[in-house]
Amino acid sequence: MIVCNRCGKKNDEVARSCESCGRKLQSSHRPAPVEDSSNWLLSSFRHGGIDPRARVSLQRMIEAWAYVAVLGGVGITCLVYEVWWPLYPAVGALGLAVWLRRI
Repeated sequence: MIVCNRCGKKNDEVARSCESCGRKLQSSHRPAPVEDSSNWLLSSFRHGGIDPRARVSLQRMIEAWAYVAVLGGVGITCLVYEVWWPLYPAVGALGLAVWLRRI
């Protein structure tokens, strides 16, 4: 019998909480039974993959950053050669691509 620390009621040995007051019994902590694990077979792990909506969102972000990288490359090239006219069609083409791709 396990005696509750709060109300003093006697409880069964297998009880984890007091039947009278519901308080957790202190002496109910028992170590887990040791089982023979040599017969256990491990199942193979199968990854469920990325959620399709998250995949589309990730692809759009990667595509947007690719456009930013192209625009940055054109901008750096314009700075190095001090020629600004290639920047105008690049901005227009990338803006059109972003609008058509609905990013």
